[in-house]
Amino acid sequence: MHLAVEELIHYTDEERARWERWFHENGAELLAMPIVGDREMTVGALILHIFGPELRYVQRLKEETPTEYRGRPVNRIEEIFGFGMESRKALRAYVLDAKPDEWFRMFEFEIGSRPCRASARKIVLHVLLHEIRHWAQVARIMRERGFEPPGEHDLLFSSALI
Repeated sequence: MHLAVEELIHYTDEERARWERWFHENGAELLAMPIVGDREMTVGALILHIFGPELRYVQRLKEETPTEYRGRPVNRIEEIFGFGMESRKALRAYVLDAKPDEWFRMFEFEIGSRPCRASARKIVLHVLLHEIRHWAQVARIMRERGFEPPGEHDLLFSSALI
């Protein structure tokens, strides 16, 4: 039995919705909270970084020019999470449309100046694991700043699997 991509998509959908509600309840000003980093300097920018690469990887898989997402507004809940809905719609469409043999197609591209070579399968799984890692960062940042993150974040407590 294998964990399906669709199950990880469901799990991350739940996590996104949980965080969006949490920011509505706790205030959009938390998106402007500064964090240490070399690129993402606020919580909002870190969340945008969850969604931006998702869209860019799907565009690579579809052989489209990747969209630049940095520079988008990062202080409004609706704009950030709305962009997340766009990126997720694109990922979901790719996953639903991909034929079995397409999952093993190899792609070559650069991230910065670093060359990458990966299958479509690996890229999609990377996108989902990338998101999970960054939500864990957001949760830790909030805990360290005295805020209680929303709910249970572990896959075990999600409705994604039985």
